[in-house]
Amino acid sequence: MTRRLALFPDTTQIKMSPTGELLTIAGCDLTTLADRYGTPLYVYDRATLDVQLATYRAALSACYSGETEITYAGKAFLCTGIAQWAEQNGLWVDCTSVGELKTTEVAGVHREHVVVHGVNKSPIDLVTAVNQAGTLVVDNLTELEQLVPLWQQEKPFFPILWLRLRPGLTVDTHTYIQTGQDESKFGMNGEEILHAARLCQEHHLPLKGLHFHLGSHFRDLTPVGSALEKALNLLTEVGADNDWTLCPGGGLGVSYHEDDLPQPEIESYVRYIAENLVTGCQQRGLLFPRLHLEPGRSLVARAGVALYRVGAVKRSGNRRWVLLDGGMADNPRPALYGARYSALPVWQPRRAAAGPAWLAGPYCESGDILIEGLPLPQIQPGEIIAVPVSGAYQLSMSSNYNGARRPAVLWLEDGESHLIQVRETPQDVVRRDRRLWPIEQEGKPGAVGQQMPNFRFVKYHALGNDYLALNPSDVPGGLTPTQIRLVCDRHYGVGSDGILLGPFEDTECDFRLRLFNPDGTEFEKSGNGLRIFSRYLWDEGRVQEKPFTIGTPGGRVISSVHRGGRQVTVEMGVVSFDSRKIPVIGPLREVLNETLLIGGQELRYCAATVGNPHCVVLCDETTAQDAQRLGPLIEKDTRFPKRTNVQFMKVLDRRNIQIEIWERGTGYTLASGSSSCAAAAVAYRLQLCDAHIAVHMPGGQIDISISEDFTVSMTGSVSKVCEGVFFWEHLYPSP
Repeated sequence: MTRRLALFPDTTQIKMSPTGELLTIAGCDLTTLADRYGTPLYVYDRATLDVQLATYRAALSACYSGETEITYAGKAFLCTGIAQWAEQNGLWVDCTSVGELKTTEVAGVHREHVVVHGVNKSPIDLVTAVNQAGTLVVDNLTELEQLVPLWQQEKPFFPILWLRLRPGLTVDTHTYIQTGQDESKFGMNGEEILHAARLCQEHHLPLKGLHFHLGSHFRDLTPVGSALEKALNLLTEVGADNDWTLCPGGGLGVSYHEDDLPQPEIESYVRYIAENLVTGCQQRGLLFPRLHLEPGRSLVARAGVALYRVGAVKRSGNRRWVLLDGGMADNPRPALYGARYSALPVWQPRRAAAGPAWLAGPYCESGDILIEGLPLPQIQPGEIIAVPVSGAYQLSMSSNYNGARRPAVLWLEDGESHLIQVRETPQDVVRRDRRLWPIEQEGKPGAVGQQMPNFRFVKYHALGNDYLALNPSDVPGGLTPTQIRLVCDRHYGVGSDGILLGPFEDTECDFRLRLFNPDGTEFEKSGNGLRIFSRYLWDEGRVQEKPFTIGTPGGRVISSVHRGGRQVTVEMGVVSFDSRKIPVIGPLREVLNETLLIGGQELRYCAATVGNPHCVVLCDETTAQDAQRLGPLIEKDTRFPKRTNVQFMKVLDRRNIQIEIWERGTGYTLASGSSSCAAAAVAYRLQLCDAHIAVHMPGGQIDISISEDFTVSMTGSVSKVCEGVFFWEHLYPSP
């Protein structure tokens, strides 16, 4: 039992309680945590993480005189809390997907600390990496060629590039996690590396590093030394200096079972790499490159423990089965690799063994066996079993097999537990699903016990102008005006300035969109709505940075998304002052510098259409009070047969205007894209402003560009607020 206990985190102790001895970690009673948060439950010990990291840093400091850095291999396990710990400790974080990049963004990891790997990065992966990462590891020549046009866009920041070498060497580990052999799908051979370096030089790409990774969970370091020799030869050929980085990856193994102890020594691993690197550089006359290590498993595996509750104990033939409430859904490693684990009961862990036990999960697979033939005491249903060395490559490879819900995760520190991942709910399991057709209902909608169609929404705002994005497949019958009013109501619904329903298929555009005011009426066009819809398409993985077209009732627009979705540019089309197109009653004319008597005031105005009607009132000063008092009167004035949006505009200088907005069907609004376009076009048409105008609104600023033919483009930020599910109570109120 003592050897088995050595597998657990550093702070693990056995403490006496009124019911007997209990296993604790970081001063926390594991039974209490299991009762409070449910099982399966994963816990991470902060102290063990800190010790492992300190060991790496001390070894690097002692063994290598050049610059050093450490990247945490996020694929071992990455969540917001772990990413925050990495950033707090000055670690870089390795990401391989848009999802992992999102985690680092939410955690506040600085972009210079983000490294992007990946063997087949999609165009969206590459664009997101360029926008959010400090370093990008190029896997192949095709990927490098795709990066060239992104580099030529002269972005304000472009990540440093490393090339991934495939050394043609094999480490002693499971075949599935070997990555450096000749037949591996990862990286480039030496000839391809030299070709890639020439391409980088030709296009002035910021190439500053060479990376290799031989595999995961190995102990014999000899192949690493051979790979370093190959890497140094290549660095010599490309003329690398000490501003270059050499990264031999990670992969150091850990002991999962007491028979595998002692744990591999981090100090020996680092010393071996450093000594081989120093010797190799001296032999070639190379300056010492920056040495960059990428540990994952050896940092976090032993810090994590999985807790399971025993549901039943039974015998089958000569086997004693201890059946747990988790298994291959949260830890697929035994099924994938034949990984061998150990375990202890949390209550009375020092009990004498009563023979071997097979610990299995609840899933419909005979391979759902977590541990085979482990000596354990007599175990009773309801007991908690603790499985050590569960911090790496378990939750990161977990699934919803059999509808399993991924476990909660706790951070343990100084006697306190902090929830860093919540347990999935049944609703989470079906959140991505879409019905093929509506469920047939019997009787009156809203009847007690009746199953009503719930559907997902995503809420965004653009400078305070907020919309809900809905997918038409979720609401195949659409929403009635009454339902739209309920959803948009800020007391009885989620609340918004309108609903964006799309994308629909279209033969003339990439996507088609329908737009609804909060009063339930459908309208033609919204600049902020289109920018929000563009961000929604980006978040759903439907678009990249390449421009795309959106069809609306008010005409087609061209949109493009930048800065990882945070900024959107929409070309709204041509602004017209033609009274027939707006429309404004009266003779055919351009509606410029006309007067309007409203509320006892004579107002000077112009009218325009950007696919929807606008009345721009020219003012010496703009106030929210005037917009709220006069806006509804102007909106419904008889000269505007389709009603109108209203802007109260003050020209500040040749490049800046200020507006207050009253939106048709919505009311007073903090910001509006089409209103900004209309007001800016009027200021330009009256020669009060230049062609590039910053429009200032209570919600923020939008930049408008106007061409000679009065085509207007707008650029501004979009933020995702929240997402959720509407329930039937919102849509079918009681009479």
